[in-house]
Amino acid sequence: MLLRTYSQRAALILGLLVSGGGAWGWHTHRIGDIGGSLAVGVGSSILAAAIVAFLSPVNEAGFRRFVSLGIDDVFSSRRAINDRDWVDWVSKAKKDCVLLGIAHGNWCTDKRFAPALQDRLEQGVEFRILFLNPTTTFAADRTSEEKGKRNTADVIRDSIKTMWKIRQGLKPGVQHRLHLYVYAGTPSCGLTWVDEFMVVTHYLARVPNVACPALMVRPPEHGVENCLYETYAENLEKIVKEASIRIDDTNIGDFLPLKTDSIGVSPGEGSITPSLTDGGV
Repeated sequence: MLLRTYSQRAALILGLLVSGGGAWGWHTHRIGDIGGSLAVGVGSSILAAAIVAFLSPVNEAGFRRFVSLGIDDVFSSRRAINDRDWVDWVSKAKKDCVLLGIAHGNWCTDKRFAPALQDRLEQGVEFRILFLNPTTTFAADRTSEEKGKRNTADVIRDSIKTMWKIRQGLKPGVQHRLHLYVYAGTPSCGLTWVDEFMVVTHYLARVPNVACPALMVRPPEHGVENCLYETYAENLEKIVKEASIRIDDTNIGDFLPLKTDSIGVSPGEGSITPSLTDGGV
């Protein structure tokens, strides 16, 4: 760890020693022509690498801090990310995938998503999808922030209906791997977490979600302690455990569109009133 911390200085000293020692030994005939030329060549290469490293942005404290936080890429908005990338990322999930958002409208309208989701579930991948609770004032507030361009609660209910239909169409042995939740809280960010990387969208007041900036974060090489990856992971688990309700057969009617649904369940019919004390896990 000490050598990695001072790698550039160590490379500079090593290059000077190897090239200088080789030149001296070659000049005094203590080593032969082949050995002398090899030592000078290797030492010069190490010196060149050290100089390039000193001149690169990796040597700057700000850049090092950026990397230490686990930031792998930055996007000016979600629109800047290729539409295919989102489903491609989900399609490559090996163990776990979490989708935290407000309505997940783009997932529901992407024709590639449902087949990719079904394939991953059948391969043993666990999915957790969290929607903003449409029955709370948080959904109404988001509608106001977006200047009435959409009724957020209605869009959420439509998306839940779509995801529930996908879940109902899965094989009985696969359904239990798709976990649907609603959460109550200020929707500050969206999260797509696939195995060991995350794409995080930070919502801005009065700005459509797709126009908000996004980060791609991964666990840094030195570990996840005090990095953004750990921060977002801990926040997600807190939302699931403390502020979410798991959607199941007993309460699905509370979150479907406010009319008799084609699934055959009307809001409130055979359901229980959701409560944040239900556990949510």
